[in-house]
Amino acid sequence: MHKCNGRRIALHSFGCKLNQAEIESMALAFAAGGFEVVEPGDEADVHVVNTCTVTGEADRQLRQWLRSVRRRQPSSMLVAVGCAVERDAPHVQELADLVVTNAGKGDVVALVAERLEAGSASRPLPETAADGARIAGRNRAFVKIQEGCLAPCAYCIVPYVRRGETSAPLPEVVATARERIATGHRELVLTGTRPGVYRDGESRLSDVVRAVLDLPGLGRLRVSSLQPQELSPELLALWSDSRLCPHFHLSLQSGSGTVLRRMARGYTPVRFMEALADIRAAVPGAAVTTDIIVGFPGETDGEFAESVQFCERAGFSRIHVFPFSPRPGTRAAEMEGRLAVPVMKERVKAMLSLAQRSADAYVEVLRGRRVQALWEEETAPGSGEYLGTSENYLRLICSSNLPLRNVLEPVVVVCAEEEFVRVRRGDEDTGGCEAELEVTRR
Repeated sequence: MHKCNGRRIALHSFGCKLNQAEIESMALAFAAGGFEVVEPGDEADVHVVNTCTVTGEADRQLRQWLRSVRRRQPSSMLVAVGCAVERDAPHVQELADLVVTNAGKGDVVALVAERLEAGSASRPLPETAADGARIAGRNRAFVKIQEGCLAPCAYCIVPYVRRGETSAPLPEVVATARERIATGHRELVLTGTRPGVYRDGESRLSDVVRAVLDLPGLGRLRVSSLQPQELSPELLALWSDSRLCPHFHLSLQSGSGTVLRRMARGYTPVRFMEALADIRAAVPGAAVTTDIIVGFPGETDGEFAESVQFCERAGFSRIHVFPFSPRPGTRAAEMEGRLAVPVMKERVKAMLSLAQRSADAYVEVLRGRRVQALWEEETAPGSGEYLGTSENYLRLICSSNLPLRNVLEPVVVVCAEEEFVRVRRGDEDTGGCEAELEVTRR
């Protein structure tokens, strides 16, 4: 058997929250297998990357990352796992020493160990290496409850790389959540390819949420991406518990009904707007974030205008904008009406501008109000500037003379500041937005 004690392993994740949940589980498994888990940018004997292939840009970033690590640490083993391997293993294998499919992720520790040289000198494993909070490298833990998608969306590669729909048994989900709380995580995120279709016997997503909320020591709980048709009065009623984050990610993709039909999304703009009304009635002030695809094949000027107008009415707190990226093997990749590059760029620019206005408007409404911050890390050692996340998914920054990592506390919103929102802790100086701070103090 290979000796793995002291072998340094760094784990990196691209893409969705599900990938992040899986990389956190892998980190714990590698630590239990005798590896020393280090930060993604550190020198390591082995680098593992959980890949994404949802867009062409994701593929490009993966290739760039693999080449960069190879240049910096040529003697390290590079391991690529997940969706990009499922879609195009031969090309990934040209840059990695070992490729592992989604189905093989459970065996990744053994597969890596088998590739390492037998009898290599080992170093003692640090006592803290098996600590879940240290391994995760953050204060938030992602709990995988579901995997796979059977939806027929015309543009999406996910059903081809995460086949079928499976859900983790409810007792297993609860046990994982309990472990993450015990290792110091203040926020848990329930995630999956489509967590809204969770099924374990008679148990549904609402049962998962109730069960996790019943766990002692839980700081707060967040549910990742849902679709309008997955919301129900029973599910929304659970947000009466203040520990359940008032943040919903509903992926719109287009505000045009004709484009949504070509995409095969399964809802109309009217149904989506009804879902927004249901959320805001049940959870006043909730943040709703979304994804928009710009330039779907055949998108006309009028359809794009409809999408823009819908997003303006919707009042999203954050919009993630993606130019259409044809994925080989999907129906959309064969559709006619591909937009010219200059037109695509112009539309992306316009939608990004709207996204910024929407985000600024959401922050403006909150200025002077309290939100709950979970502080995650200092911007640089000794800087006194801390980054965190609010319950409504704002990226926060504050100044503090006290160590704040893993602190969960109320703060006051001061103003938007580039990609972060400046907040004030008690009587401490904000370190910025002086004019706006005066407004909040009046």
